[in-house]
Order: sequence, then structure tokens, then C-alpha cells
Amino acid sequence: MKSSDSSKKYFIYGLKRQLVEFIKFDFNFLKLPVSVLYNFKVLYFLLTKQEHKMLDCAAGLYRTGWLGSKHFIILLMKRLFKKQHNNAFANQFLASLIDSTVPLDNTKKFFDDPAALFPGVFIVLRQASDSSKGVLLIKYSYYFPLFFKLFDVVAIAKRYHIVLEPSWAGTCEAGIMAFATLEEPVFVMAYENRDYDYLAGIETNLVPVRLSSNWWVDHRNFSNDQQLDKEIDIAVVSSWANFKRHYFIFKALSKIKQQRPLKVSLVGYPADMTMADIQDMVDAFGLTDNVQIQEWLPPEEVSNILQRSKIHLLWSRFEGLNRSIIEGMFCGTPCILREGFNYGQKYPYINEQTGIFSSEGQLAANITHMLDNYTEYSPREYVMANHTPEIATQILHQKIKQFEVPQSASAELAFKVNALHGMAYMDKELQTHFDGDYQFILSKLKVAS
Repeated sequence: MKSSDSSKKYFIYGLKRQLVEFIKFDFNFLKLPVSVLYNFKVLYFLLTKQEHKMLDCAAGLYRTGWLGSKHFIILLMKRLFKKQHNNAFANQFLASLIDSTVPLDNTKKFFDDPAALFPGVFIVLRQASDSSKGVLLIKYSYYFPLFFKLFDVVAIAKRYHIVLEPSWAGTCEAGIMAFATLEEPVFVMAYENRDYDYLAGIETNLVPVRLSSNWWVDHRNFSNDQQLDKEIDIAVVSSWANFKRHYFIFKALSKIKQQRPLKVSLVGYPADMTMADIQDMVDAFGLTDNVQIQEWLPPEEVSNILQRSKIHLLWSRFEGLNRSIIEGMFCGTPCILREGFNYGQKYPYINEQTGIFSSEGQLAANITHMLDNYTEYSPREYVMANHTPEIATQILHQKIKQFEVPQSASAELAFKVNALHGMAYMDKELQTHFDGDYQFILSKLKVAS
């Protein structure tokens, strides 16, 4: 690093991040005593009738993946949300969740204008009719409680199949469990084996579907122009956030820089860090001349950077199923993903055609090897054949068909895509096609929302 002040500052920062990660992610098989303590805390909130706190605590424990964090929580949720008349716990929990859902910076505009939810957050994929239920998909976990706050969900669920697209790994959470209070099946994207097993294990109306948010990338916006020169070594597309682990990326890059020329492009947007924070860290590692930082780029410019890059790097340890690595693959750019990402599942879309998993200690060596061999990968061919919105729509459609009577199962679903700021129809003309459905949903707004 450059100055002694910077060295000290980021040495301390690195130690703190390592400590946090050690507690959260490392040696999970040794954390049974901590899990047991949290299980007792869950029971305390349950016995003292603090239903919302109980579920938040259970969700936090379940998400960790620690030994002892799974089976007890599954058994407890199965018992608490068991379908029966006058389920006092479920009713009280839902009332508490609705009461605690108040306008925040990212939701206030929807309290003021609920119609703004369509189609970026709530999108209709199939029209409802007298003979067939429609399909309504809701994206982003933090908007799930908002649905119950603003709308008569029971009435909507009678006319529409509801599909949930969570933001993060870990499907035991209050916003998702709220939908377990309904009678109708609710379809929940759960690509992680742990999350799929959880939803299947609690035996409620929540139906797991092996999909995630990264299935819905609009490949029309991320092409692979063979004429573009691969003059960028590494692209990192992510928010400016501590969990994205830029510090550890720069630590590896500073080693590689000593051995070869290096050109890196960072693309992001503010989260719990700013672009200035990232630039300061880049400078501290002596990478000022190697790293270009850009913010809030439109999809076509992100695509251009990814197409000109040899490698796309994602180095977080836990989040949802990241969209940007699939965007990179559509651009013909192989990826490196951290070994043990989320719950350590080996995703089929990380393979010999598309990229590799890497350990922390081998990151610099793996980057170097891939830079020398990036032409051996063919990621676009793989994802075009196996991981597109069209394929995802068929997977979802087939799952929904299992819960429909035969005469209503023939209606196809509209194709939707995900972008940085929400969802849209692949065919833009479909927006007006579903006007009647959106009007019906808005008619179910609660009077005192």
C-alpha cells in the first residue's frame, strides 16, 4: 500500500472484515452451541408471544447455515404454520408483520402511488379469466410484506397464482412465511438446495421452484461481438458494498500487478460504500493506474465492458443468485466465483464452458491462469442453451400446471426480464395487454393503506 496511514487504515479494515466473516461463514460445523442458544432465543420469543421477533430470529439463524440451524427451524415452522382453522399464531404473526411495515426510503413512493409497483416490482405473466387463474410475480424480498400491507391478498390469491422471487438466499424469512397464511399454493423461487429443502420440509402451501433471479437476464442487451478487442483483463460488476469484498479483490490484484500488466474495470452503484470509498481503497493498494471505476452505467455500456473483458469476477461470500455473472456469460466472458458462495452449492452454470470456483488463497493464481486461457471458454453458448428467461418461463409454467385443472393449464406465461431497477416484459407491447389485470389488483387496495 502507498502511505503508512493508508496501510494502517486498510490493515485494520481487513482484519475487521476477516473477523466478521470468520464469525458468519467459517467453521460452521463447530457452531452448534451458538445455534442452540439462538434456538432457545427463538423459543423465548414464541413463548412470550412476540411472533414477529421470533420469526426474524429464526430466519437469521436459518440463513447462517451453521450446524443446528436447519432441522429445528424446519420442524418449528412446520408446526406453527400447519394448516388448521383459527391458526392463532399465523394470524397474530401476519398482523404483527403488517403493522410493522411502514414507509421507508425505498418504499414510500409505493405507499403514495401503489400503481408504481407495476410492472417493475409486481408483474402479471398471465391474464386471469373466469376459467383460469392469472399469474402474478412479485420480485424483491423487502416488498413481500408491502403486498400484505397495501392489498387484500386473500382476494388476489383467489384470482391469481402468486410467484415470489426472493432477493437473497435463505427462504425462511418473515416476508415469505406471510404467504404461508394463505390457502392457495404460492410458488417460491428456491434454487439453493437448502432453500428448496426448507420449503418442501415445512409442508405448507409454499411450493419451491428451482429458479432464481439470475435466470431472467435479457440476453438481447448482452451480446458477444467477436470484433471487440478483449483489452480489459478483469471486470467486476457489483454494488459498492462491504459484502462484495473489494478489499480482498484488490489484495489479490496487487500481487498479480507485480508479475504482469493489468487492466481492471469496476462498475457499480452506491450501497453501504461510495465510489469515493472504492477509489480510496484502489489508491491505497497502489492500483490507481490499473483500475477504472464507473457508476450507474446503462445496460448497453455494461455489456460493452463485459464483452471487452477476459474475466468477470464475483467475490462475495453470501447474497442472492447473482445476475451479473450471467450477463457476463451472455457477453462471452467466463467468471470466477468464490468457493463456498452462499451455502457452497456447485451450480451447474459454473462449469468448464463458463468459469470456475476459486478458493481465497488461490484467487491470484486462478486469475493469472484464466487470463492466459480465457479463449478456451464458451459461456454464451452454454447460457443461451440452458439459462434464459424463455427456459425459466417454461420451468415456472410446468410447475404451476401441476396445481391446475387440465382445462386451464394451456395458457402460456409472458416472458419477463430483470434489470437493475426492476422487471419488464420482453415484449414491451404486453404492458397494455394486462391493463385489466392491473386494474383488478389495484381495486383490491385496502382503504386505509
